[in-house]
Amino acid sequence: MALSWTVDQVRLTRREREIAKLAASGATNAQIAAELSLSQRTVESHLYASYAKLGISDRSQLAEALPYQRLAN
Repeated sequence: MALSWTVDQVRLTRREREIAKLAASGATNAQIAAELSLSQRTVESHLYASYAKLGISDRSQLAEALPYQRLAN
């Protein structure tokens, strides 16, 4: 699969990266929400933003995309 971004274009926030890493490891939205004391809707929102920034469409693509992104300042 060819990813549609370059390293310099992608900047996830710390929270987006934290949630994306948990999702990539197989945690459900409910599990992530409970672990981080967030609502499931907040988790969904962060994942949606991460997908858009990474140019992917679902959590199955996170593991491949995460090593290539940088944190936002």
